Amino acid sequence: MPLTIEHLQGEAAREVLGEDYVSLYLNTRAEPPYNSGPLYNRDRFLDRTSRQIEVPGFELVSARDGERLIGFAFGFPMAAGRWWRGDTTPAPDEVLPAEKFLVIELNVAAEERGKGYGRRLLDELLGGRAEPWATLLSTPHAPAHDMYEHLGWDIVGTNRPAPDAEIADVMLLKLGN
Repeated sequence: MPLTIEHLQGEAAREVLGEDYVSLYLNTRAEPPYNSGPLYNRDRFLDRTSRQIEVPGFELVSARDGERLIGFAFGFPMAAGRWWRGDTTPAPDEVLPAEKFLVIELNVAAEERGKGYGRRLLDELLGGRAEPWATLLSTPHAPAHDMYEHLGWDIVGTNRPAPDAEIADVMLLKLGN
């Protein structure tokens, strides 16, 4: 079957709360370095994602092979003057006064990694964005961390988004506006 990419916003993006998305998320977060830590359980994913869907500009991009979900990414805009919550390194001076797009999740089924789907999902999510910057948090030992660096994301600090979370690298990408 050909790969199908779908962009969802608004009420349609609530699809991300469905079992196929939750299962893919939980399977990804069961792997090292996450090891199903307390931040990565079903209830916390559903709770935080339910709130994030309500943020104006939330966008979900999914990739399917027929009916099978093979990956998804989502995020939302962050207003000028705002930065990551939690215990965080301050934003770079040139970034703080600008609008940014936060990439919150990127998940690709283990058996589908290394085929370019992660990059494709990011390209779909970030392509044509009005914001001059994109930012995300990445656990340094996560497989995607190396991919982000390879794609031009720069480490600009660290962040612990919750008291029971590991310290993540704050990564930044200048978008081609």
